[in-house]
Amino acid sequence: MKNRTGALPAPEILVVDDDLYLLAAIKQTLALNGYAVQTYGNPLEALARIDENTYSAVLADIRMPEMDGLVLLERILAEDPDLPVILITGHGDISLAVEAVKKGAYHFLQKPVDEDIILATLTRAIERRQLVLENRRLEQQLTATREGRSRFYGLVGSHPAMLGLYALIETIAHESDPVLIVGETGTGKELAARALHAIGRPEAAPYVAVNMGALPAEMIESELFGHEKGAFTGAIQRKVGKFEYAGEGTLFLDEICSMPAPLQAKLLRVLEERSFTRLGGNAAIPLKARVIAATNRDLRAEIDKGSFRQDLYFRLNVLPVHLPPLRDRKEDIPLLVEAFRTEYCDGQDGEVRPCSPELIRQLMRQEWPGNVRELRNFVRRYCVLGGKEPAMAGPAAAMAGEADFCEMPWKDFMEQQERHYIERMLKRAGGQVSAAHRAMGISRKSLYDKINKYKIALNQFREEESGD
Repeated sequence: MKNRTGALPAPEILVVDDDLYLLAAIKQTLALNGYAVQTYGNPLEALARIDENTYSAVLADIRMPEMDGLVLLERILAEDPDLPVILITGHGDISLAVEAVKKGAYHFLQKPVDEDIILATLTRAIERRQLVLENRRLEQQLTATREGRSRFYGLVGSHPAMLGLYALIETIAHESDPVLIVGETGTGKELAARALHAIGRPEAAPYVAVNMGALPAEMIESELFGHEKGAFTGAIQRKVGKFEYAGEGTLFLDEICSMPAPLQAKLLRVLEERSFTRLGGNAAIPLKARVIAATNRDLRAEIDKGSFRQDLYFRLNVLPVHLPPLRDRKEDIPLLVEAFRTEYCDGQDGEVRPCSPELIRQLMRQEWPGNVRELRNFVRRYCVLGGKEPAMAGPAAAMAGEADFCEMPWKDFMEQQERHYIERMLKRAGGQVSAAHRAMGISRKSLYDKINKYKIALNQFREEESGD
């Protein structure tokens, strides 16, 4: 057996035996194999000190003058029901040892004790013990976060990064300067924007969200600033734009990177002058709303590429807010899973059982490129399936399906990838074909042909939330 020395703390083993020679021999064997060993020749003394350490396992003789092994077992399990207790028995005590196993002992070893057997038994016992302790830690974390500040205007998490985010939102919510929210897809950018609005604006003030990536370029200016009757062909009456409709509330511009360059210049002027005009109009309308922009891209990189104005970036980035990706706060996953499960159950007649600790561990090992939204979708599938664990995504799942993948014909593979790409682009565009075909660099007709080919339902993307 390899030595256990290393970065991790050595497992602590409690050994109880009134045979001091055997006690010393076991201690030496375990210490040489990297264990931290605590020995007692008196079981009463061992029981009195058992709470002082978190032991990985207990080795104890079954026959001692001060206390019978079965009594010692019962007393230990009363303190910690999941602590593995391995009993050492003489040849004539096999029936007693079997009874001890029925009462909760992990295993029993027969004298004379073989070194390899004792080490192998301990290895298995410690593996089980580590799983139990991790389950306890997850349960304690859930309890602690329920009691602490773990929810904030729809955002869920008690990681220090999230607590800092909550404090920042409270600090800047009452200001009127623009806010730039940066975060990967699915991190909750619109939830952060709604929190800023809920805290910093009057209850009746409008919250107006605009997904720039879902609006056709020819409609963006009219949607944002409105138009006068006759401003262009089809403008049969005056239209109030989003800037005007937001009043003294909040205007949330999601996917700000998707705004065309001419509109970026106009937005910059509006933010500088705090006023705007409708298309075809002359009257300046005061900008009273607070502007919050959001992006999942690196705006500095977009500036370097020439696709985003540097001066607009400086104007929007007065009060920056960064949302951490889920992979940087995996400690929040148990809490998020429970929140999403509860959310689902609140709208149903029945109750879906909580996720098992093993499933939680699997979820915490995932990278979650889609962040909180991807995790929420997984929990939703879990609930819809009635508590049955759906297949995991990510590298592990990819490896599991490698054989099937290798046998897939080239044509089928390419069609599968094409369909996946089209669905992602339509989702990003909120189901708007006009926005999607421009982003994809193909004609509207070509995109419609592919939608018909793969029988893609556009309504499913139009019904989904447009924000992050």
